[in-house]
Amino acid sequence: MKRTLVSLLAAITLLSTAHVQTRDEFNGGFSLQWSWKLPDNDPFCTLFDNAVSFGSGSMTITTRDGGMFQQFNSHKNVPTLRVSGNIPEEWYIETVFRTDWSTVPVVFYTQAGIVITTGARNYFQVLITRDATGQTETVNGSTNSEQDDVFAWGERVTNTWSPDTDWMGVRIEHVGGEDPYIVLKFRHSGTDGWVEYDGFNGGRYYPDSPFYQHIMNMLSQGARIGVYTDNACGCGLAQPFEFDYFETNLPLLPVGDVDANGIVDDADLLAVLFAFGSTGDCLDEDVNLDGTVDDADLLAVLFNFGAGG
Repeated sequence: MKRTLVSLLAAITLLSTAHVQTRDEFNGGFSLQWSWKLPDNDPFCTLFDNAVSFGSGSMTITTRDGGMFQQFNSHKNVPTLRVSGNIPEEWYIETVFRTDWSTVPVVFYTQAGIVITTGARNYFQVLITRDATGQTETVNGSTNSEQDDVFAWGERVTNTWSPDTDWMGVRIEHVGGEDPYIVLKFRHSGTDGWVEYDGFNGGRYYPDSPFYQHIMNMLSQGARIGVYTDNACGCGLAQPFEFDYFETNLPLLPVGDVDANGIVDDADLLAVLFAFGSTGDCLDEDVNLDGTVDDADLLAVLFNFGAGG
C-alpha cells in the first residue's frame, strides 16, 4: 500500500504539468508522452533487450543491430513523441548527447541524433556520424532521408572534427517570414554553442527542396519526432549514447491521450480502465511506460483530463 501511494504521488508531481512541457530532461524516466512504437517497422514495438536506462538527468540508449534502410526495417529502441495540432511558423527540435567515440571502430558509420518520421518507410534524420568514409577517428554532422522506402542521402554534411566525451548535439529548425527555410545546426565542445551545418551546400533547405517538402508533409500528417541511435554495421556493436535532454516547441500529444486523437477525454479513461492490470511493453494504456497499466496511468489521465482540446 505504501509503495502504491508513493508511486501515485510521484505520478501526480511528474504528470500533472507534463502536457505543457516542451523539454524532457529524462530525470529518472520520461516526463512527456513518449512511445516505443514505430509504424512499418518489425518489431512494431522497438523497445528491446534492456538497452535503455535512465539516470538522474539523462537517458542512455545502447545500440542494437537493426536499421531503417529501405526494405530492411528492423530498428530497435526508437523513442518518439507524436506531433499534434497546428504547426507554428517557426519551430525547432534539438537534442544533446555524448558517447566514448574511442570505442567506435573507424569503419562503422555509428551515429545518433534526431528523427522525424511517420514510420520506418518515411523519415528524415539529423545526425552526428563516425566518418567511416575517411576511416579516421573523426565525426561529422550528416543527414538521411527516405520516402516510401526509397533512401536518399540528405546532402548536408559538416566538416569533420575530432570528438571528445563532452556533450554534442543536433538541431533542426524552421525559420519563417517571406523567405522560409529549414536550417540544420550542430554543437560540440569546440563550437561555442549552436552553429549551422558547414559542409558543402550549406545547411539549409528552401521550399523548392524535396527535403523541405518531405519534412513539412510529415509534420502536417502527425509525425513522430524523437531520438535515434544506430550502430550502422549489423555487427553487434553495443555503443551507449547518453542523451541529456530533448526539446521542441512543436505541439505534442498531451500525456494521457491514449488513443492519440489530440485530447484527453472519456475514451482514454475507459481505455485505461478496461486494460487495468495488463502488463507488457508498448501498451497504449501504459501511460508512464513502466510495463503495467495501474493506478499511476489512471491518475495521469485524470490529472490531464481535457488537455489538448
